[in-house]
Amino acid sequence: MAEIKSALEMALERAERFGRASKEEMAEARHREQGQRLAVNFLKGEVDLEKELQAAPPEALPALKAGIKEVLLRNVALPRNGDPDPRLSLALEGLLLAATNPKAMARFKSEVEQLMTNFVQVRNNAFQQLKARFSATLGDYARALEMQLRQKVRLEVEHLPQFQEEWRKFLGQLQEQFEPLLEELKSRMKGA
Repeated sequence: MAEIKSALEMALERAERFGRASKEEMAEARHREQGQRLAVNFLKGEVDLEKELQAAPPEALPALKAGIKEVLLRNVALPRNGDPDPRLSLALEGLLLAATNPKAMARFKSEVEQLMTNFVQVRNNAFQQLKARFSATLGDYARALEMQLRQKVRLEVEHLPQFQEEWRKFLGQLQEQFEPLLEELKSRMKGA
């Protein structure tokens, strides 16, 4: 049976590993963390990532770029509502700057952009089709409700619980189709 470790035990094990870490490993960890901070500040618009990378010592670049990519790749995600997050294009630009293979990263960037465009297009088309399907039956439902309440009723298709349930199901299925494709691209971008 697997032993369950407490948070304290895990922290002690990590501290012990750091105690045995070489100077190179410690420097790499510092540079990776610095890269993560640079990426966060880049996404906030507070730093010129290109200048920071040019100013970094050559021995720090691999770990620095790995930290940058780690943070920026977390911001490459399928849009939840509406259009893609504005940080997506910024993250993709940052990934280009942090690339060790700029040609490959540019190709992956365009693949991600195409994937996002396809996702939004499929989602929008499906939304319109579902809305049209529910709108066809909405008139009968509204008239029945008006007769029951004896007053004029205005119903919005998107607010119907049945519509929302169908839409959530569809979105879940759509994300299940697109998410693995995006994850594959992100893993390839990590190495580029």
